[in-house]
Formats: sequence, structure tokens, C-alpha cells
Amino acid sequence: MILDEAQPKGHGPRIWWLLVMGILGVSTSTLWIRLSDSDELQLAFRRLALASVVLWWLAWRGRGDHPLARSGRAIWISGACLAIHFGSWMASLHHLSVATSVVLVYVHPAVVYAIEVIRKQARADGIRLAGVLVTLVGTGIFAAAAGEGQLGVGAGDPTRNPTLGVLLALIGSFSFVGYIFAGRTAIRELPVSVYTSRSYSVAALLLAVYLIGRGALSDGVGVVWPEDGQEWLLAGCLALFPTLLGHTPLNAALRHFPASVVSTAFLGEVAVAPLLVWLYPGLGETPPAAFWTGGPLVVLGIATVAWRGTLEKSNSSD
Repeated sequence: MILDEAQPKGHGPRIWWLLVMGILGVSTSTLWIRLSDSDELQLAFRRLALASVVLWWLAWRGRGDHPLARSGRAIWISGACLAIHFGSWMASLHHLSVATSVVLVYVHPAVVYAIEVIRKQARADGIRLAGVLVTLVGTGIFAAAAGEGQLGVGAGDPTRNPTLGVLLALIGSFSFVGYIFAGRTAIRELPVSVYTSRSYSVAALLLAVYLIGRGALSDGVGVVWPEDGQEWLLAGCLALFPTLLGHTPLNAALRHFPASVVSTAFLGEVAVAPLLVWLYPGLGETPPAAFWTGGPLVVLGIATVAWRGTLEKSNSSD
């Protein structure tokens, strides 16, 4: 299986395919979330729990000797960050449009690049610094518009709070930074199926603990499994497409590309996800006005950072 192959020399077509497959996979997540009537945090738990079962089976088939202690710290950090990322970002979709939420949650490539510069794993230059600035300007447009009530969906719903949605999306973005760096550490020591099965399991466990705790303190509802076939189907789609065929190939790509490049690959969802939700029959969720102003700035800024980072890495050792 390509996900668990030894790292080859250079970036062959099959390795770049990991990025393409991952981008297409993660871009479907908001569509399944919008089609579901379930609580967003319940959906986050379900996608990880179902995906973990498949990955544990794949890891067992590999029959390698990989003690649980190997990369244990990195796996726990990765799983915890993934739980926070999914929990906060998917919750932000209750308060924001898909277009707004996915742009805000994908600020993380600029943060990853900044950390690489601080660690002296990448060289700072004027073009990439300008890209970071443009990204922040675009994000600021979304944040300012949130206060004017332009970013939410379902304006008549009193439970929706666009400002809270912006905060949740940004929390999801910063937690993703920890997920990427911890994953890059673990993936160098473990096969992809082993790393992802453990990381996703940790994330599912932490989300389950949170849901049980939330239920005990509020409505008495903890972890809830789907009650009908449609919700089971949507849970399966979330596990299959954005998780197994989205996040997992991109985790595999961490063996071959710098963290900033893989982090930026997730940016593809910014362009694809809002269009899927917009075009899907019965949803028709038109991106808000601020998306067409702030969105291109965020995309331009992050793409600039990634482009310069890829050029540098292609001419130097990792």
C-alpha cells in the first residue's frame, strides 16, 4: 500500500498524488456536515471512531512490531490537537457559513512557516513575510465583518453567534499547527496506518470524554450514535472521504514534504468546499460578501508562503 511504503528519493508522481487525493478528500467534509442533522461534535467523534477501526485493521494486517510507547508523546499531542481542531472547527460551522469557516481555519500554513523560521528550518524572506501580512489582512476582514453579522448563516437563529464562530475557527487553525508538527515527528518512526490509527483513536477518545462531560453538566446526553440509516451513511462518508482519503494521505505526505507544504495543501478546501455546498441541490449556501474580499487575500497570502517554501526546500536538504 502506497501509504506505508518506504520514503523514496525525490517527489515522484505517486507522492504528489498523496497531496491531490488528500485535498479532494478533505474538501468534502463540510458537505456531509451540512447534510447531517446531528450535533457537530458528535459528527467529529463519529468520523474519527469509524476511521480508527479501519486503520487499526490495516495496521494489524501489516503485522509490524511497533510498541505503543514508540512516538507515544507525539501521538498524544497529535491526537489532542486533532480533537481540538475537529471539535472547534466543526462547531464553528453552526455559527458561520462554510465559505467563511474554511478560510479562517486555514490560516495555519502561515503559522507553520513562521515556526519553521524560528526553528531555523526555513529561511525568512521578504516575499514570504509579505504573504503572512496579506493572510492576516484577509483574516481581519472576516473578523471585522463578523461583528456586523455578515458571516453567519440562518440569521433568524438566536443560537448562532458569528463572533464566537470566528474564534472557534481560529482555535481550530492553531490547534492544527500542533497536529502537523507532532505528526511529522511520529510519521518518521511509524507506518502511516499505525500512526493514524493511534492518533485518530486518541482524538476520538478525548472527544468522547468531552461529550460525556458536557452531557453530565448540561442536557444529560453523552456520546450519541446515529439513529437512522441516513445519519449512519453521513457518518460513514465523513470517515471515508475527508478522514481516510483526506487526512490520511496528507499525513503520509509528511514523510516526503516539509510541514509547511503539507499544511498548505489543506488550503485546497478553501476553494472547493464552499463551491460543493453552494452547488449541491437543496443547500444553495451562497458565500457571504466578505468571502469574495477576504478570501482571495487569505488564499493569495498562504499560497505565496507555500510557493516560496517549496522552492527553497526543493533546492536544499530537509
